[in-house]
Amino acid sequence: LCDEVEHLNRTLRDESAQELLGVLYSMAAGITEHFRAVPPEWNRFTGKKLTPEQLKIAVSKMISVRFWSRHFRTFTRRWREHLYISVGDVRHQRSVICSPQWVQHWLASRKRGREIMAETDLEDEETGETLPLLSAVDASVSNNEKRRAEMMTRVNGMEELAELDNLAQGNDYIGLFFTWTAPRQYHAWLETGRRNRKWNGASPRETQHYFTRTFKNLSTALTRRGVDIFGMHITESHHDGTPHWHGILFVRREQEAILREVFEFYANAENCTSHRPGMQPAQSQLMIKPIDKRKGSATAYITKHICRNIEGCAPGGRDKETGRPWTELARHSAAWASLWGIKQFQFIGGPPVSVWRELRKLSDQKKADSVSPVFGELHRAAGSGEWATYTRLQGGLLATRKNLTMRTWYKPGEEPDECGQYTATIKGVYLQGSNKPPVTTRTRKWKVKAPRQNAKAGSLRINRKPSLTPWTRINNCTMRRKQPVDHPPDFHLKIPIQLELDFGETKKK
Repeated sequence: LCDEVEHLNRTLRDESAQELLGVLYSMAAGITEHFRAVPPEWNRFTGKKLTPEQLKIAVSKMISVRFWSRHFRTFTRRWREHLYISVGDVRHQRSVICSPQWVQHWLASRKRGREIMAETDLEDEETGETLPLLSAVDASVSNNEKRRAEMMTRVNGMEELAELDNLAQGNDYIGLFFTWTAPRQYHAWLETGRRNRKWNGASPRETQHYFTRTFKNLSTALTRRGVDIFGMHITESHHDGTPHWHGILFVRREQEAILREVFEFYANAENCTSHRPGMQPAQSQLMIKPIDKRKGSATAYITKHICRNIEGCAPGGRDKETGRPWTELARHSAAWASLWGIKQFQFIGGPPVSVWRELRKLSDQKKADSVSPVFGELHRAAGSGEWATYTRLQGGLLATRKNLTMRTWYKPGEEPDECGQYTATIKGVYLQGSNKPPVTTRTRKWKVKAPRQNAKAGSLRINRKPSLTPWTRINNCTMRRKQPVDHPPDFHLKIPIQLELDFGETKKK
């Protein structure tokens, strides 16, 4: 790349710096895409919305060691797991959701991370007060129990607000529970343990992209037809690692038929195209049923799916389909989502939760009331955990970003990173459309101190002895026990495509 820079300096001597940076970015982006990575700021570059300074930062990222080490580390892990899925190590008869190798690696990584945080302190730059890093992490939504409680509060608030609107405005909202599975060609293995001959080789991440892309299209179609929805969807995994969606949606009763029609059309569109044109799918990929309040509320419907996808919050007992304990499935689900970069919980509609969290950091109610009455009411609603009140004060469930009452305040960092970028972080909140100054919710400035000296040897890779050379090349590991052959060899086995690189060094015949 440095040689190309010198070449471009000679050939584009009369051109502007903007064009030179654009050419450099295009070259670096081509190399980045060749290695299956997404170039930074690609969408803004194609839309010609990048400034020269932003182009420099983007090019610096693509030639940094940290960018490539992170990408190749993630790529190799997903590639290895995709191979385990292809050969049948991830299925009902072996290891459900993800491979045992990745689960062990994920657990060891989490354990080591907590050991490092336990031996690391945070120090207030002004007062010198120290705080254990692990206690600060456990006090945030990184704590699974707090994360679950926050989601349950939000779901309960949405349901309460829908019922209040029914009484006050006569909107007559109804709740619908849906289950959405991917078409058959996205599943590698059948529940019987046999290989799916129609599998297209898609990874769990590619299947998740199918869901998000399709849901985006159907949301646009619903908006064009004037159908407003809000709710939540949860991404779960089948036994072979293929994702599927569960969720709840609230819609006006007179618009229920339109929602069902549009949802069914988009959910089964790809399944129809895999058959002859105009042919209906043999089995629908979507199941929608109204929430029966005699059996339970919308919160009760979704609680089971929330708890069994968060480690440490799973209920007792065993799963009927796999026969595995719920605690094991929750652990595998968390490891699976971490590996494939899948967002498990996504809310549809409603105000941002970031403002809610920042308001809860501010403990002084008198200060909130002194800013403005609206600010005080929002702070009081967030502090008492009333999501329905907070939503109404923010403009309602269907309020757009520009119509929100309060938004988060971002402030650029004081020092640039290694690529020259000043990362903006949340510092507080502000009332949109008001001349009031932003209110700082993060008043203290912390810095991370080095691990304490009393850390035990080996836990932080300190004074760790080097690994010994094995005495023999024989592997006596019993993890992969011999399994009976339940099907003949498949010569059409779909293996993920490898990267084939040609640097012009191919020998001439």
